[in-house]
Amino acid sequence: MRVATWEAIRTIQLNDVEEPTPGPEDVMVDIRACGICGSDVHAFTDGAWVTPGARLGHEYAGVVSEVGAEVRGVVRGDRVTVNPVASCGSCPRCRAGEGNLCAHLDGSVGGFGDKVLVRNAGVGHRLFLLPDHISFEEAAFLEPLSVAYRAVNRARPEVGEPAIVFGLGTIGQCVTQMLKARGITDVIGVDTPPVRRAAALAAGAAEVIDPLADDVYESLAASRGRTSSSFHEAGAIGSVFECSGAISVLPTALRVARAGAPLSMVALTALPSQIDLDTVVQKELRLLGSFAYTEVDFRNAFALLAAGRLPVAPLISHRFALADITAAFEVQNQTTSSIKVMIHP
Repeated sequence: MRVATWEAIRTIQLNDVEEPTPGPEDVMVDIRACGICGSDVHAFTDGAWVTPGARLGHEYAGVVSEVGAEVRGVVRGDRVTVNPVASCGSCPRCRAGEGNLCAHLDGSVGGFGDKVLVRNAGVGHRLFLLPDHISFEEAAFLEPLSVAYRAVNRARPEVGEPAIVFGLGTIGQCVTQMLKARGITDVIGVDTPPVRRAAALAAGAAEVIDPLADDVYESLAASRGRTSSSFHEAGAIGSVFECSGAISVLPTALRVARAGAPLSMVALTALPSQIDLDTVVQKELRLLGSFAYTEVDFRNAFALLAAGRLPVAPLISHRFALADITAAFEVQNQTTSSIKVMIHP
């Protein structure tokens, strides 16, 4: 079978490897669709968070082709999506319900390939059976949707207040849709590429802003008003989500937030960043890191997708065969023209 590995910056190699044998608690999934994640792109362009030989691809769905003898609730031919994150279940963070912070985090990667071996493949834990109306491509969004679910759920945005999303790549789009699903009607998206702003509007954002054309703070102050606290005049945005990974947006993100607002940091950055801690303290902002997701987050995101409340299919901008994976990564890196690139083995 084929599997893609990272070898060096802008060098992804497609290898022929021996097919693994599932154990009694494992299943083999034949991949039908796998999305390129933003972290994959950082690995491709910068060598971030990756080592030579690492298998890539963690946003995937497919068909079960082999089932271990002790696996229940799934048979060959079932259409599934996979929670690629496996926590140990026994470390302090796992026992606290924070499996995303597990000290022994592992997973089932290799979605840019023909098959993936999923270990400990319990239905409703690692495997999720797809309803007939959910396509493989839509199911491949469950991983970024779970990231978005956790970010929104931790921030606890107030219904009736505006929320703003900086960065409208896949994660920002998914956060926008999660906010809408939570009942936040006034969602503002901020990004430079017209294709990404248009996608956010189509998914229900109330407004989108191009930060190169408009002053984000002044625009929102005019339309949503200003607030004040002991030391600061500020915007009136009730919750802020940083999904761009662009360090330059941080001063604006701090400024538009009303006092006491949550500021959810969702995107990873390839470079060190600075933040104005005096503003965080004096406005008593809730500065929240949000990393990956737990099994509960994945399950809840799956329920929303299955219920038809997350219209992710229009976010797919390009499709490539596995043999053309390097070209696919180059396209995903073109933020002016792409949103989500899907690979089809």
